[in-house]
Amino acid sequence: MCGITGICNINKKSVDSFLIQKMTDSIEHRGPDDAGIFLDGNVALGHRRLSILDLSPLGHQPMANKEKTLCIVFNGEIYNFKELKKSLESLGYQFNSHTDTEVILYAYQEWQEHCVQKMNGMFAFAIFDKKNQQIFLARDRMGEKPLYYYQDYDKFIFASEIKAILQDASVTRQIDP
Repeated sequence: MCGITGICNINKKSVDSFLIQKMTDSIEHRGPDDAGIFLDGNVALGHRRLSILDLSPLGHQPMANKEKTLCIVFNGEIYNFKELKKSLESLGYQFNSHTDTEVILYAYQEWQEHCVQKMNGMFAFAIFDKKNQQIFLARDRMGEKPLYYYQDYDKFIFASEIKAILQDASVTRQIDP
């Protein structure tokens, strides 16, 4: 189990680094092995890691591609990541780690949102595409890995647990059916 968090200020206002840290800290129990924060103007991603596949620091998240144009936070496991990795290597991609996280990152770079159709596993992830200024969120078909979100006119917030979203005092505490 890991945990992911994220904020995108639609109004282009810079993200409060204290808030993304507070959100990520609130789900520390989901990943006691490592933590990381990514900040880029109006976008922030947070991650709590439970190390399973690649126990080295190369598995640290948020993880960026070589060009630093994509950044991912990921919770779950991609069962067929070794096959996907071979396919991507045949297309010229080179990998630094032995993680399924890095495979997802380059699968997205190659196939965009269609990458999820190639994945077998249980997952929830978010990829920030800096070049196109967009965030792509995906969850496994059965919804095994949790992914909650909140949106209003100013911001879009997501997390593995609702309590992380509620760290933002301005979030309305009502379900929108």
